[in-house]
Amino acid sequence: MTELYSIPIIARGRIIEPGTDSVEYAGRGGARFRTPDPHKHIHDLVLGNPANLRDLMDCPVSNIVAFLAEVGKRLRLDDNPWLQESFALALQAGGLAEPILRGVYDDLPRMFDPAGLLALAEKSVGIAYLDGWVASAAPNQNCRVRAVGTRQLHITAGNVPVVAALTIVRGALTKSDVLIKAPSNDPLTANAIARSLIDIDPGHPVTKHVAVAYWKGGDEEMDRQIVRVSRIDKITAWGGMSSVKHIQKFLTPGIDLTALNPKFSMSVIGREALESDAAMEEAALGIAVVSGFYNQTACANTRIVYVESDTEEASIDKLIALGRKIIAAYAKLPPVISTALPRANADLEAEMEAIALDDDFYHVEGNTISGGVVISKFADRVDFFDQLNNRVVNIVPVADLAEVAKWCDDTTQTVGVYPESLR
Repeated sequence: MTELYSIPIIARGRIIEPGTDSVEYAGRGGARFRTPDPHKHIHDLVLGNPANLRDLMDCPVSNIVAFLAEVGKRLRLDDNPWLQESFALALQAGGLAEPILRGVYDDLPRMFDPAGLLALAEKSVGIAYLDGWVASAAPNQNCRVRAVGTRQLHITAGNVPVVAALTIVRGALTKSDVLIKAPSNDPLTANAIARSLIDIDPGHPVTKHVAVAYWKGGDEEMDRQIVRVSRIDKITAWGGMSSVKHIQKFLTPGIDLTALNPKFSMSVIGREALESDAAMEEAALGIAVVSGFYNQTACANTRIVYVESDTEEASIDKLIALGRKIIAAYAKLPPVISTALPRANADLEAEMEAIALDDDFYHVEGNTISGGVVISKFADRVDFFDQLNNRVVNIVPVADLAEVAKWCDDTTQTVGVYPESLR
């Protein structure tokens, strides 16, 4: 039997353990966990009166940063029992292999570096505006302004656990009250970080304004009780379109939604990459890294590679050679960056097998375990580009790379470029 994990609700400095009211959930990958019934703890999860943010508003940014820096020192996997439990559950529920997940967790302390936190607060808002009233720079206006914290609901994604740390850090730096709805594929990382806050100081204003709980996506009763203007000012929703559309049903004037809908990343490769074996090797390694890190589970991973090339047979042969070098490069990546997948992606394998039969238009190499490529023999991406995963990329020949702009829209996140002169 899979181990049943007990996950408490973290309610602003308090730990509410699952008891007789506990509810059991099935996470992804066969993981099982139980929590206190969230329906019975709504008042523990929401802040209510926004005036109760005063303690955090009165806390200087320097104090917040110093506290977060102390938290960062505790976020070492070898020393933190909460992170150890979170790591074990994330291995079951998430999609990252052990060496990659360990690398992600090992990177958590860096996210709490005080110099970086101060720079983030100054650049994104301005510390003077966070700590007090600032005279307006507008001419002929005798007024002052300041940044005011808000009550926030974060429906976080679990594909990469750093999202939990980012949410807590950004909430603290903007002096906001943060309620995190944990995802089923990472139900414990935010919880573990919040418990680390409590270990250091349960009464610190940052600790008193972090709540973490899990409830099933699509639970209309929970969302109806929480998403009210009397309880929430802003929502940040990560994830698929279905979850974003679901939460939109409860929006009313006075609640702002930031929808971080699914993003897709690409690379553009200049003709120079095909002109020598050395250049092709370098480009292939670059593509392997930007598509393969986190095993292609992140939005920043390249899924489509547009190459400056015509569609003549000799040119397609070069693209096939590039594809083979990309697959070979995956095998050379250190396991902390990328690994072979433990099991095939059945849906994507089916798409690849079907499209391989249409060899007048496509060439397929590799698989969804060791990595693969689908080479288009004409200037367009595959219909299933949004399903590309498991270190599989679509290589598309484009005569003029300026044409790539037509595939760029609000879902485009990161664009890799080779060579540097093309940038």
